Amino acid sequence: MATIPVYSPVIPFLGLIPGGLQPGRMIRIKGIIQNHGERCQIHLQTGAALNPRDDCPLHISIRPHEFVIGRNSIQRQVIGAEERHGGCPVRVGESFDLLILAEATQYKLAINGVHFCTFSHRLPLYNVKFISVSGGCVIYSIQSEADSAIGSLPSNPYPPIVHPPAAPYAPPSLGFVPQAPLPPPPPYTPTPTYPPIVGGGGGHYPGQGWPPASVPPPPPPQPAYPHPVYPTPPSHHPPAVPFSVLFKEELQAKIEQIKGKPRNY
Repeated sequence: MATIPVYSPVIPFLGLIPGGLQPGRMIRIKGIIQNHGERCQIHLQTGAALNPRDDCPLHISIRPHEFVIGRNSIQRQVIGAEERHGGCPVRVGESFDLLILAEATQYKLAINGVHFCTFSHRLPLYNVKFISVSGGCVIYSIQSEADSAIGSLPSNPYPPIVHPPAAPYAPPSLGFVPQAPLPPPPPYTPTPTYPPIVGGGGGHYPGQGWPPASVPPPPPPQPAYPHPVYPTPPSHHPPAVPFSVLFKEELQAKIEQIKGKPRNY
């Protein structure tokens, strides 16, 4: 039995998901359905048994010839009600990139970088340990990733406290003991915020510019799940009117009211 990530696995495939699934983890499957009438079956399972199959909190059936991507669950060899709305963005002869994001209450499915659907949990998420792929498809890779859009807290965000070693005990000396002169200060070297000097390095170290060649480039950003963006509902409150305008209008109305009343002598 293999452990993901795997590349170009033989179909049918059964593999172990390291650490299982938990909220914020993703399964990315890249492959292709080359022939018309074929399908790709994906099972996220609680165990490694295939016949009879162990419980499957999520079963995905990609059927381009029916223009359907079915989502379902299997519990005690009983298949639940299939959810199949949304059509099938996967085409025969075209590569697909399926992303399965596990959340606390549901799965999210994205195809080729576009959010496709959700599937609410019918069985506990923490029981998912294995993945199996079968059918008339070719799989390029199966990987387990973390959603960089959600992020995760480090296990220990505070660095450990390192105490310097204690100096050995020395008995007090009698009389005055002259101290050794202090060493000269090190030569000045510009900080990384200053631009490098053309034709040489900074400070008293010629040939050393910034950044040094030994510093590796920053890693490229990891792709995140394409979460759908919902529009902000319009506000039904009237626009705010400055206080000065309201005060002037009330004052003018009061003056007009006084002018319209006859004077009592």
